[in-house]
Amino acid sequence: MTRRRPPSWSERVYAVLIQLLCPPSFRDRFGQEMGDFFRDRLHDERARRGRTGDLVIWARALPDLVSTALREHAAAFVNPLPTPPSPPSDSMSSRLFSDARFALRGFRKHPVFFGVAVLVVALGTGAVSTIFSVANAVVLRPLPGARDASALVEVGRTRTGEQGSLSASYPYYEYVARHSTSLDGLAAWGMVPVTLSTGNHGVQGLGNAVSGSYFSVLGVQPFLGTLFAGSDDRALAGEGVVVISHAYWQRELAGDSTAIGRPLSVNGRALTIVGVAPPRFVGVYPALRTDVWIPVAMGPELRGEAADLTNAGISWMQLVGRLKRGTSASAAQRELSAVSAQYVSAAGVAEPKGMSEYTAARVDRVAGLPAEVAGAVAGFLGVLLAIAALVLLIASVNVASMLLARAVVRRREIAMRIALGATRLRLVRQLLVESLLLFGLGGAAGTLLAVWGTRLLQRVELPIDVPLSLDVSPDVRVLVVTLLIALATGVLFGLAPALQGSRTDVQSTLRSDSAGSGRRRSRLRDGLIVGQIALSLLLLSSAGLFIRALGRGRTADPGFQVDGVVTAALDVGSAGYPEARGRALYRDLAERLGRVPGVQSVAYARVLPLSMNISGRHFSVPGQVPPGGHEGDAISVNTDEVDGGYFRALRIPLVSGRVFLTSDDEQAPRVAVINETFARRYFPAGDALGATIREDSTPITIVGIVRDSKFAKLDEEAAPFLYQPAAQIWSGATNLLVHTLGTPEAVTAALLREVSSLDPSLPSPRVTTLRQSTAVVLLPQRIAAAVTGALGLTGLLLAAVGLYGILSFSTAQRTREMGVRLALGASRTGIVQLVLGEGLRLVVVGITVGLVLAGMATRALRPFLFGISPLDPLAFASVGAVLLGVSLLAIWLPARRASGVDPMRSMRAE
Repeated sequence: MTRRRPPSWSERVYAVLIQLLCPPSFRDRFGQEMGDFFRDRLHDERARRGRTGDLVIWARALPDLVSTALREHAAAFVNPLPTPPSPPSDSMSSRLFSDARFALRGFRKHPVFFGVAVLVVALGTGAVSTIFSVANAVVLRPLPGARDASALVEVGRTRTGEQGSLSASYPYYEYVARHSTSLDGLAAWGMVPVTLSTGNHGVQGLGNAVSGSYFSVLGVQPFLGTLFAGSDDRALAGEGVVVISHAYWQRELAGDSTAIGRPLSVNGRALTIVGVAPPRFVGVYPALRTDVWIPVAMGPELRGEAADLTNAGISWMQLVGRLKRGTSASAAQRELSAVSAQYVSAAGVAEPKGMSEYTAARVDRVAGLPAEVAGAVAGFLGVLLAIAALVLLIASVNVASMLLARAVVRRREIAMRIALGATRLRLVRQLLVESLLLFGLGGAAGTLLAVWGTRLLQRVELPIDVPLSLDVSPDVRVLVVTLLIALATGVLFGLAPALQGSRTDVQSTLRSDSAGSGRRRSRLRDGLIVGQIALSLLLLSSAGLFIRALGRGRTADPGFQVDGVVTAALDVGSAGYPEARGRALYRDLAERLGRVPGVQSVAYARVLPLSMNISGRHFSVPGQVPPGGHEGDAISVNTDEVDGGYFRALRIPLVSGRVFLTSDDEQAPRVAVINETFARRYFPAGDALGATIREDSTPITIVGIVRDSKFAKLDEEAAPFLYQPAAQIWSGATNLLVHTLGTPEAVTAALLREVSSLDPSLPSPRVTTLRQSTAVVLLPQRIAAAVTGALGLTGLLLAAVGLYGILSFSTAQRTREMGVRLALGASRTGIVQLVLGEGLRLVVVGITVGLVLAGMATRALRPFLFGISPLDPLAFASVGAVLLGVSLLAIWLPARRASGVDPMRSMRAE
């Protein structure tokens, strides 16, 4: 006998919603069938889509359930079915259900109010949900496809007391794996650029070289075939096997179930496919689209010397471990620090001098990004989430204003209920239930907006070369957080209107002839206006600062030519080219492109400037001692390998000496070109030209000095930089730069044509302009400017509509007063000035409060502002002027309507 599977979380929530929303008669007849139908559809979608199936079903089922409930309530209200008498129930659930039915009937009578309120809340919650979905996918979501991901940690080697950490060498990994007692297992992995081919044409991708313990430590099970297993990495490499991702299997192999055992060319080496990873697993960093996993011992063959397994000084791997049950990350860090110290003493002279300082370990929970990057990304997303929260606050204040106005209109109804015996607590509960329904339905609609918004975000192409595969769609965590936020704001911003609405003078209200006659000065209403203006100014100020920072970044001088340069990322090393053949292809390609009409120069560089890639080497400079070091110790300097045409292509001026010549090849003595800051700092006597520095024991002669230029960031301080000839340091991966007077499209077509003619099997390179490539350094500012700009306009619109609505309602309540003033001789211009003056006083107070809040809050934006002051007067003045102008328009319309009142008609109506 099989046991029935317990209902899932989604099924339970749907059953509760049926109980809360549907009429009893309808629920008794069809509730069970609706629940069964929902369960069947849920199981089907989960089988097709995985975890996202819940969101798809909820996106369809929730609107259907709400519309069905409203339709059945309306039918029951118009034609109630006779029901047998039953004893009255006084449980809290029945009372809340009764309040919800009453609120829905009220919404049906006032559909415009209901629709506008839900839309306003949806905009606010949708903004928060969209940003939170991105944050959830990047830094909060457990590692997809891994077992018990909360026990996984990253291990890095560091100096005692420091936060930064190094990658690991393979000898360090082996030592820690043997001697650690706090981990249930340790695995090593490193990224390897790959060219994959199942036929005649290669496709560029990203691979991971992994130890045999990789999949077992992560707890990953194969979708098809088998995964790597065992501790003998070298024996595993001899088998010539590869595991492919589920996405690559579907994209390139059409999901063929017979793919196991087929050959796959990886960087020119024929390997055998032994397994397909599960659908959601893409590696330790889910944002990177990993296509294949290869044994780590194949790294030297596929990646060259940079993946040497025997050299303890080459740190190219990341370590991931699984904590033993009951062991904390801090305890593991203490134990692994002791192991690291033992390794340093055991390694002796096997490591470079500088590595002996790294005697501690850093242990961080796996967060989907490297620990150093995760903190910065989380901080940036936190800023965006705070800005989105401002939109939600403005929306909530807007709805609170609407509820307050509706409570004023319903004063006669509330007074009648009090006269019939209703207590104030009963009325507050009723009004609060209405607020919760509005915010709850608005939160559900906001989740649908987040689904739509995240789909748009995933279509945006970022200006980076690394393939991304990040699923930012909302999951169950986002759904729960969104609904909790909606309910919390419903209580917070519905309580004050409920309390004020229930405070009614029964006798005076029932004696009056209208529901909302006369004027009642409401400090709460005025406070809501001030709050909306202040929050809008804070939101717009943040957007203005980001836009100013983006403008400054675009006009900043990087020290080299940006326009008119076409770039292409090439990697013949990953296509299996040996050094001699690769150099010949690059040389032939440059010669062919040099003959294209309009091309001024062709150059190569291993790393493009301002591309978020930093390369550094250690050099010994005569007479220079690094901080905390000794005479002769190496100094870390950022470097790049370029050819002689690089400085001409980027228009970097030569200050003295010469640039690289064709004779500076692998047989010639090593030479270098330095920038001005390098010369000033390390050769203050002005004797840099002809001086000799050393890399390990190799002498390098400085032959030229060029002007300083930006390399890592646009706002970086000038730092020492060293260029070396690409002809003397081989790298299969390089970047082509073509300076042209023609159109980028013509050069792109010629470049692709020439690459294909030289070797049709090479993957088509990604061609772009240097302007687009360097745009990556402005990516945080671009994202922040776009997000805050859109949210700022949304907040401004909400504030303007809210201000207009409150003042229009307030003015309408004063129709009799305006009629009396006009009848007593007041001019229509005076009426306009009266309403404008009262509204402007509130706007000025709101702007003042907003400026104070912005002055305190925008200090947190300083790291993203490129030298723009967080109190930038231009940004604040522009925002204040825009807000004042929009507010004047929102105030003037009700004022103009008030001045057009007919005195006789208004007094007769009252």
